[in-house]
Amino acid sequence: MIITMGEEEKTSGDKAKSQLSFDDVLSFIEFIEECYGEQFIITEDKNNDKNEKKESSSTKNKGAGIFEKIMEEVSKLPDPYHIIREEKQRMLKDIAERIKVCKKCELWKGRTNAVPGDGNPSAQIVFVGEAPGYEEDKRGKPFVGKSGKLLIKMIQDVLGMRREDVFITNIVRCRPPENRTPEKEEISACLNYLFEELSVIRPRIVVALGAPAAKAILGKDEKISEMRGKFYTRPEFTVFVTFHPAFVVRNPSYTETLENDFKKIKEFFES
Repeated sequence: MIITMGEEEKTSGDKAKSQLSFDDVLSFIEFIEECYGEQFIITEDKNNDKNEKKESSSTKNKGAGIFEKIMEEVSKLPDPYHIIREEKQRMLKDIAERIKVCKKCELWKGRTNAVPGDGNPSAQIVFVGEAPGYEEDKRGKPFVGKSGKLLIKMIQDVLGMRREDVFITNIVRCRPPENRTPEKEEISACLNYLFEELSVIRPRIVVALGAPAAKAILGKDEKISEMRGKFYTRPEFTVFVTFHPAFVVRNPSYTETLENDFKKIKEFFES
């Protein structure tokens, strides 16, 4: 990478173009930091005489010219957001491929498809459910049945987001027989996949949907009635606990409670 700095006088009086070359992006970034510190932080010293003030002004103007050249060169570089997003997608795909062939517990024997997480690799919010159901097992994608429709409705109507804006996953990736609650051994065998996903995505908040997800993420053995509607702070992210949408589908009287919980999530983002 080469930056042309423009014309400057040599000691002989001749003018020539000065160039700075960099071996990689890191050395270029280090150069920017050096320029910022040396060229743009100008402290005022009341004891300086007028000549020193003129020299400081000249240095500042020169620094501004260098900055313009730097920004021109930076504009030619790939968008770092897209680079990071592509790398996260690659890492999540690797996790998904391992989930699809996982045989760490006996649930693999009855699955049609293992179900990796799905969604935005740079999501600020991750929803974590319990395990795939019939539709999820059939299609290999989380929350695509009736409970999924309710979840997406809450995401859209209350949070003002799209499914594409969030990441949705589960603590267990294969459907338990008859949709029973996953056993401790099954959760333990599968849980590391969740924390791998979270370490890649680095969300602000993780929403635990139902008691099994909340207990697994928080390491707590409490009832959903004791945890629901509360925020918990972990070093990496905040955890919020609410009902699993499947429970609300079976018990429609709790729809308003679920909606109020999602309003709390919205307030968290707006605070």
